[in-house]
Amino acid sequence: MDYRYETKDETREFHKHRKAFIILNDMLEFLPEESTMSHFEYCQTKGLDKNSFNKITRGYYLNGKVVFYKDNFIFDENLINEALNYLKEISSKVVADEFEIYFGQLPEENFALDFHYGKYSNGTILKRK
Repeated sequence: MDYRYETKDETREFHKHRKAFIILNDMLEFLPEESTMSHFEYCQTKGLDKNSFNKITRGYYLNGKVVFYKDNFIFDENLINEALNYLKEISSKVVADEFEIYFGQLPEENFALDFHYGKYSNGTILKRK
């Protein structure tokens, strides 16, 4: 199963609780509250094909953690640099002054979070040492 494009029914419950977002055309856009849509399903409503979808940064906020990734839940230096620019706006949208910052997920490990970058605290990014 390619989790980028197919969503299991049990995953839809998880989708309802996260605050999912995409970064498209240099703008942060949140999916509708309590939506069961996957990022791909949402991006299809915006006219994105699979190739375009795999290039954009996407992620979510849940339980004091913000997670960013692209393509098959991966990250690189460009994604990290882009994502860090949106933390203040995400903080405002999710109404949280502090949260942990992660990049990437591991589908083969039940979507465990991959790289713990650090913490966002009251407008400051505290990189983990």
